[in-house]
Amino acid sequence: GEIPEAPITYNVVGNTNEHGLVIAETTFGGVDILTNAAYAQKGAKIDYGSLIYIALQRSKTVKEAIETMTSLMDEYGYASEGESFSLGDRSGEVWIMEVIGRGQYKVGAVWVAMKIPDGMIAAHSNQARITTFPRDDEEHCLFSDDVITLAKELGLYTSSPDDPDDLLFSFSDVYNPVTFMGARASDARTWAIFSTLAKDTTFEKTYEDYATGQNKTNRMPLFIEPHSKLSFENIMTVMSNHYENTALSFDQDVGAGPYKAPYRARPLQWSYKDISYHNERAVATQQTGWNFIAQIRMNKPAPISSLLWFAVDDSSTSPRFPVYGCSKEVSAAYSGKGTQDGVPSPLLKFDMQKAFWVQNMVANFVYSRWDDAYPYLQTKLATIHEYFKQEVDLFDDQLMELYDPNDYGSMVDKATSFSVQAGDWLQKEWVDFYGELFARYRDFFTIEEDREDPVCNCKVQPGGFSDEWKAKIVEETGEHYKCLDDNSVPDTFEMLQNKFRDGKSLRGGVTKAE
Repeated sequence: GEIPEAPITYNVVGNTNEHGLVIAETTFGGVDILTNAAYAQKGAKIDYGSLIYIALQRSKTVKEAIETMTSLMDEYGYASEGESFSLGDRSGEVWIMEVIGRGQYKVGAVWVAMKIPDGMIAAHSNQARITTFPRDDEEHCLFSDDVITLAKELGLYTSSPDDPDDLLFSFSDVYNPVTFMGARASDARTWAIFSTLAKDTTFEKTYEDYATGQNKTNRMPLFIEPHSKLSFENIMTVMSNHYENTALSFDQDVGAGPYKAPYRARPLQWSYKDISYHNERAVATQQTGWNFIAQIRMNKPAPISSLLWFAVDDSSTSPRFPVYGCSKEVSAAYSGKGTQDGVPSPLLKFDMQKAFWVQNMVANFVYSRWDDAYPYLQTKLATIHEYFKQEVDLFDDQLMELYDPNDYGSMVDKATSFSVQAGDWLQKEWVDFYGELFARYRDFFTIEEDREDPVCNCKVQPGGFSDEWKAKIVEETGEHYKCLDDNSVPDTFEMLQNKFRDGKSLRGGVTKAE
């Protein structure tokens, strides 16, 4: 559908704009009566993606964005499932807003928005998180007039004689009740993030029974106090989380394979002999289309106040590059048309010129040798991100030299050029890195440089199996692979390597390193 254009719009790149406003989301679904396609809002024009990008085009602040989003939904209808939105601006305000459509009963959506207090952090991951909320504090909480009455009309909520003012009404519990998978496959990721960053060192164990789905009433708070002021590295760490060393760790069982990969094939839920099972769904997952870390610098002029660290694919394996919020273009490696332009995304057309494919190539190769290749990848990521951080620090100074409060033109042009070049450079760097990874870990070997080796200037080590994996093979296969005599053929590859190391040529004579 179409809606009228606004008289004034702002530059938008990714999930930020030229005024330092940032909006992100996760989908939580919600109760069937409001999300089932059979009960869809007739004529609704605004889905959650359009809601984000139109709000960014028309708003400078979080409060303006909330007003824009709610007005758009009420006027043009809401055509998506339940959503949690994160909103932040250069004034330092951060809000969580949760919405769910009114279904076939009324145009628009019901919603609640809560301000996150200074010094606190919040997260959401495909499970509604706002429970009870204050009704008389517009500085910290906003909500639709019918957020409670609609629930009553639909039989989703009934007032209690002990609570005539409905102060115990919980948005999440009414519109997106926690299920086992809601806790285990969704909110558990918030638990992992909070457990890593919380000042309270008991947080992980306190809410472990909730994250594992065993106690769905032990709800986590909407926000917590972190152990320290968060850094870019802190956010990188939690975006790479696979539940390592927690009750939900899944890199040790048979599903992880010999290289202990915390990844599983979809579907998320499966059955065996009529019993349902599930895979874990960590923060970092292979089904990621794109991801970002947004940095809002309150001490910078509006056009360069927001910095989007953007990546495509898995958030633990993908390199991020900086994009200024005022940028009018992005690297060709990261641009293209898709469903947002009314055309199908070209997901079956491989293109080495596009970051999506190159970053998928690296990630999928690393999955196959996780225990060996992932630490090597992480070192590379850290190097790239540190390089970009230093470049941004230097470039910010150059941009400030062009600062003119009455004319941002030169600053915007230079910031755009930097953002494009950063994406171009990273694309080439990641293509080269794929080649480096492939050469190093091909054919289940680990091949490292060794200048003293006369054959290839390299040291070749067979991957082999860990004792844990050997035990699993023997337990499953018994004597199927057992050598039945003492004269079994030795590993030919090892034999050849030893000959070369001893300086003996297979053709006779002695090899010499040049």
